[in-house]
Amino acid sequence: MVNPMAGKQAIEDCETVAKLGLKSKIVCHTRCHISDVKAAVNTGIQGVNMYMATSPILAKHSHGKGIDVVIENATEVVKYVQSHGLEVRFSCEDSFRSDMSDCLKVYKAMDALGVDRVGVADTVGIATPSQVREVISKVREAIRPETGIEFHTHNDTGCCIANALVALEAGATHIDTCVLGIGERNGITPLGGFLGRMYTMDKERLMKKYDLGLLRHLEKYVSQRAHVVIPFNNYITGSCAFTHKAGVHSKAVMQNPAAYEVLDPSDFGVERRIELAHRLTGWNAMKQRTQDLGLEIPDEKLKIATVMIKDLSDERTIGLEELDKILMSLCSKKQPKTAFISWGSDKTLEHKAEHYRQETQSAIEALDAPEEELGPNMTLMFEGHLFDKAILNRLLDLAVDSPCSFKVIKLDVPNDNEEESKAIIKIMGTLTDIELLRQKYEKLLATLDDIAHTRMIEITEDENTTPKESEEATKLGHGL
Repeated sequence: MVNPMAGKQAIEDCETVAKLGLKSKIVCHTRCHISDVKAAVNTGIQGVNMYMATSPILAKHSHGKGIDVVIENATEVVKYVQSHGLEVRFSCEDSFRSDMSDCLKVYKAMDALGVDRVGVADTVGIATPSQVREVISKVREAIRPETGIEFHTHNDTGCCIANALVALEAGATHIDTCVLGIGERNGITPLGGFLGRMYTMDKERLMKKYDLGLLRHLEKYVSQRAHVVIPFNNYITGSCAFTHKAGVHSKAVMQNPAAYEVLDPSDFGVERRIELAHRLTGWNAMKQRTQDLGLEIPDEKLKIATVMIKDLSDERTIGLEELDKILMSLCSKKQPKTAFISWGSDKTLEHKAEHYRQETQSAIEALDAPEEELGPNMTLMFEGHLFDKAILNRLLDLAVDSPCSFKVIKLDVPNDNEEESKAIIKIMGTLTDIELLRQKYEKLLATLDDIAHTRMIEITEDENTTPKESEEATKLGHGL
């Protein structure tokens, strides 16, 4: 908790949190001043983490005292905290710019008083891992085995997680961390990043001790309350933490995630994402997407489509929804029967490839085509387990075989296979043909009702293609 001397709000915060009855031990971080410590003790907290500068540069600009006076002052304050039965830690501020012999002298004196922990502080983030190992080892040798060592490090030079790890290996018992690493300047050791480091070393122990799935909720809450943005490359919870883009990476991860991941995202309650529709996309990733959508597209067609989509991504951004529309369109295109008669020779194979290129080009051009009013039409929303028994494929096949034309307006596919999917299809044609197709849909869904529950509802579309149930929806919601 913040030093109560910071103001009225700090006092109220300490008092409120101290009364919550948390499993955590509530301690205040204060200067080694008797006035600060008295204010902290009066709030009802359970311990005091006090510090005093020992480096020449900080001592000069803070208290201006020598090491012997530091020990004398600290002794008085430590004994006061102990007299109230509270936990106490004393830290040498700016340990790595201090004379190590001075620090060891202070630590030995504090250890003799019976403090619970001594603190080693990399206050300005200057320490290297090798320096941390050396210093922590010396401190460990200088004090009693039962006295803890708390390590505090800043990330000014990018070493805080590595330094924290080395500190533990050298004998530290406590590491100061903060959600999202929030702290002065570049912050301190981030909780999420440090958990990731510990995960790779002893996964089972870590998962047994902590509920790792809460990390993302904790970071999201803190980011909102502190008005800071979670970086895209943040450890574990960043938007790109488990995103794979390069073709080689994507193919390997789809076959075995461990090929390019040392952390299992599911253990932290987050999801892996294979990024599609860009210049690095491989056709294997595209094939996986078609399988996720429950579509069947010949490999030859999909490979050609992949090349054209990659080229298009150099000209414009292709969203996942647009990609899905292209794939749905390719799936709905049935091959002309006459085209299969002579295909097989090199010449006819090229003819086949050209046919696939034309199909893909038509699907791409349709993305930017203005919405045309083609007379009578009906927009149907299908909700349920659309990929059980290939329901979506069957719905599209019925539309292809009918005299009607159709357009897939929206397709929502959840990451969890247990959740329901949603497809919105607009059918255009004569009133009779539209009704006949609707009846075929109704019959298909009724046949499969015991296997995969899917509902069909007629809806209207607003200008943003956001579905809204029509007044007839309740009449047409056949409960299928």
